[in-house]
Amino acid sequence: MVKFLDRVCAALAVVAASLFLFLTFSICYSIFTRTVGLYTPVWTVQFDEYSMLWITFLGTAWLLARNRHVSIELVVSRFGEKGKRVFRTVHDFLGLALCATLCYFSAACTWDHFLRNVIDVQGVDVPKAYVIAVIPLGFFLLFLQFIRRIVDDFRGTAVKGRGH
Repeated sequence: MVKFLDRVCAALAVVAASLFLFLTFSICYSIFTRTVGLYTPVWTVQFDEYSMLWITFLGTAWLLARNRHVSIELVVSRFGEKGKRVFRTVHDFLGLALCATLCYFSAACTWDHFLRNVIDVQGVDVPKAYVIAVIPLGFFLLFLQFIRRIVDDFRGTAVKGRGH
């Protein structure tokens, strides 16, 4: 199951990286068209916004699994080994609870948007549920990663260098 989770997170991280490339080229293309006096396509800003949302939620579980997320070591570095373990475990349980809660509510919101057929009316009309469906997916994958971290903590196989 863990290897499957790793493969899913890695595949979604590749999708996030691809979206980042799209975002980069899209912005460059928009700048180029404005510079030469051409009209910028109406969809670029809209899909750039979607890309930023999707990049965030597709890549976070992969980052958490590899301990590449943002962390503040200022306080934790002053703890002893036992204090670091306790802090790490508390942190992981809080992350688990928060991600489970946000997954539930974002899934309910996405389902509501789907049932009511809410449309994001911009340059291109897109069902909003398709845009925000990545949010509960991202929180669910983070939830699974926090479970994995807690299990690793109790087994004593936590990733080395994980200050918290």
